Amino acid sequence: MIILFANQKGGVGKSTLSVLFSNYLTLAKNKAVKVYDMDFQRSLYNKAQAAEVIENTPLYPVEAAELSQFNAIQKKDNKKENQVSIIDLAGKMDDDELVPVFQKSDLILCPFSYDEYSVSSTIEFSFVIKKINPNAKIIFIPNRVRSSVKYETMKSVQDALKNFGAVTSSITERIDFQRITTYDIPSNIVEVIEPVFESIYNEYIDPAWHKMIT
Repeated sequence: MIILFANQKGGVGKSTLSVLFSNYLTLAKNKAVKVYDMDFQRSLYNKAQAAEVIENTPLYPVEAAELSQFNAIQKKDNKKENQVSIIDLAGKMDDDELVPVFQKSDLILCPFSYDEYSVSSTIEFSFVIKKINPNAKIIFIPNRVRSSVKYETMKSVQDALKNFGAVTSSITERIDFQRITTYDIPSNIVEVIEPVFESIYNEYIDPAWHKMIT
C-alpha cells in the first residue's frame, strides 16, 4: 500500500506528519513501514540519519528518493503485501513525473492550514489531482490549528474540500512537534494525533488491508 503526504503548499507539516504517521503505524498498529523522502529538502531523511548518529535505531527504513524512481518503488511495494510505503512529496505540481505518482498511489493525505493562501493552494492542488486521477482518495488534515484562534471560515473551507475528499478533525499546534524523531512518539503528542490517525487507519487503511489479503 502506498500513501502520499502531499500538498503544493509548503510549510503545512507534510514531513512532520509523515514521521508521526509512520511512527504510529509501526508502534500502534505493528505494521511494516518504509518511508521515501521525495522532498528536495530531505528533512525527513536527514532526521532519520541524525537518529542513527546518536545511536537511536529508527523504527523503519527511510530512503532519499526521486520522482523518477516511483514506478520501481511501486513494483517493490506490490511484492510486499504487509508493507506500507509512505512517500513525503515536495510542495510542487510542475513536474510531469508526478502524474504516475498520483495515478497509482492508494491514499493521499493532504495537510493544510486554515489561512487563506493555504486553503486556496490546497483547493487548486485538489483540482489537479482529480483531473489526473478522478478516483484518487484524498484525506485533508487540518494541521497546526491554534486552539486559541476562532477560524470563522472553517465550515466553508471544510465544505469546499469535501467536494474532493474527506476532512479529518484538527491537529492542534504544539511546540513539541519541532522535536519529533523517527523512533518514538512523546506521550503528550499521542493525545493530539491519535484521534486523527486512528480514524484514517480504521476507515481507509484497515479495510484496504483486509481486501488485499482476502
